[in-house]
Amino acid sequence: MADERTFRFYECFALTTLTGRKAADILDLLDIMKTVSRESIFHHMHQYFLKPHAVEPEFPNDFAVWVSESLGEPLLAEALANVNPFEFAKIEDLRFELMRIIHEYLDTYPPPRPVLPGREFMFNEGITIVLPTSMECGPQLHDFLLKLREVDYSSIYFHFYESRLRLDRPTDDFSEYLSTSLDRPGIAARIKSLDPYMYSTEVLREKIASLIEEAL
Repeated sequence: MADERTFRFYECFALTTLTGRKAADILDLLDIMKTVSRESIFHHMHQYFLKPHAVEPEFPNDFAVWVSESLGEPLLAEALANVNPFEFAKIEDLRFELMRIIHEYLDTYPPPRPVLPGREFMFNEGITIVLPTSMECGPQLHDFLLKLREVDYSSIYFHFYESRLRLDRPTDDFSEYLSTSLDRPGIAARIKSLDPYMYSTEVLREKIASLIEEAL
């Protein structure tokens, strides 16, 4: 039986699949958003966090990017970009919030004209493939820190971002492990309080590492 104080790091990558559904204007987007799969909403709102970024993009979700770049509606794009997907425990609640923002915008402004052919919003889904790594650490905080700095960025995403939805609770794997297995509730609480929406995976790695270094 594995030691409960041992932490195994996992990596992941996403496979994108096409749904065949596309929107040429904001009304199309709103109509399809009502019935498209939960996996599609998750993909378009979260895939940004599974990518390394040399330069932080202006908008962290696909809906906001399309509304800005293809529809030319910066106010609506900003409103959609401000939706923090990690504040929602259920994808359906996130879907409702996106639709509410679009409805509210259309109550004030006329619908923008349709985009040219080839510029439509393509609704896709993402399948996360999870793989174990050879990286694991024992019950020493220093060992955890060393491994944290070495693992692939996708491991940070899996254990900090996706785990919140996977575990259906507002807790990431790192803070859960530090609190329950290493009996470090203080540092665990500080890591748990980090807002995942505010950072890319690499910036988040440094934030977590800095908090652990302070505790050592």
